[in-house]
Amino acid sequence: MPNEEPKSKKTLSEHAKAVAAIPGEKFAELKAFGAEKVQETLSAFLSALPALKQAGYDLREFEIELGLTPKVIAHFMPHAATEADVAAAREALKDNKIGASMLSVLRRAGDMHRQIKAPGFECAHMEIDVGVIPAVRLRYRAEG
Repeated sequence: MPNEEPKSKKTLSEHAKAVAAIPGEKFAELKAFGAEKVQETLSAFLSALPALKQAGYDLREFEIELGLTPKVIAHFMPHAATEADVAAAREALKDNKIGASMLSVLRRAGDMHRQIKAPGFECAHMEIDVGVIPAVRLRYRAEG
């Protein structure tokens, strides 16, 4: 339709002004929702830790990132686990969507980790972003 004008996109400055114009009441509501989501994610994450340990992943530390989509960033060290241990962990996490998702992502990252050859480096830890879309990083450091 040639007579239609293209919709204009907001600039970053215009978007920032719009956010700044949110009344204090609405902003407090959004803040409370964010805090609630972080606590919900953190609770599911913490309750998944025993099963993840059983499956071969020791938690070293975690961070909480506060942003538009808050998330927990967990750092794990892999250790040996039997297939029976992994199956038991899967069963224990069947009602914990976040924990089950973490286990799945960690298992795939572990499979990839065993395929990566980086002479002179060792896997320092696995880092997983626990949020809307889980993501995992393998962090390497020089040996010795």
